[in-house]
Amino acid sequence: MQEQALRIASHIPHPGITAALALILAAIVFALVFRARRPVVASILAAGLIVLGLTPLVTSNFLRSQGVYHVHVVLLRPDQSPVDIAQVKSSNGEELKMVEGGWGLDISPQTRPIDGKVTLFASVKDEFLKGSSTLVLAQDYYPTAAIQLVADTSAMLRGVVVDENLVAIPGAKVSIDGYPDVAVTDKLGNFVLPAHAGKGQAVEVRAQKGRLTGHLSAPAGKVIEVIIGRE
Repeated sequence: MQEQALRIASHIPHPGITAALALILAAIVFALVFRARRPVVASILAAGLIVLGLTPLVTSNFLRSQGVYHVHVVLLRPDQSPVDIAQVKSSNGEELKMVEGGWGLDISPQTRPIDGKVTLFASVKDEFLKGSSTLVLAQDYYPTAAIQLVADTSAMLRGVVVDENLVAIPGAKVSIDGYPDVAVTDKLGNFVLPAHAGKGQAVEVRAQKGRLTGHLSAPAGKVIEVIIGRE
């Protein structure tokens, strides 16, 4: 409850102006109600307005004196639905902890970067999603960062093409179904090409040389062996 109150108060813009306006409004209300011969009510209303007006200013000064940033992170899938389970890390190497409604990270004055910039990285391995977001730590001590996740396509596919006798085939063309990239095997039958998928994600691999062809379903990021022969 206390943290939620601090979070709300810290997001009120221009706390100094808010406090000044609250004092002016409190004086006006007090004068009007006092004239109606209700001094107790006038005092209560004026005191309430003063407390409400000064709270953001006091909160801002308190948070500034503490210097600790309480970062809240939310992850969104490509369809904008929230993510419940993921791995989230910061650029300073810390792994974020799961909290209500997302992930949290406390950054003290000692660990705050000189330029105030913190990059957050997230990945959902089971769904082959990843994303990042850079947050600038400034006057908001309860900042929220939203990381938009996208499909991870960073994995490479490495392997060798051989015939049915396990003899390496140089000059074979290797490709991933649905993508135009083509790799040609070297004299030892080796090839490397983009998998257009995340590490461990299954892709369909095709290899061909002349009338020899081969097909294999394989995990991206692994070293594979494709056997080609006559169909």
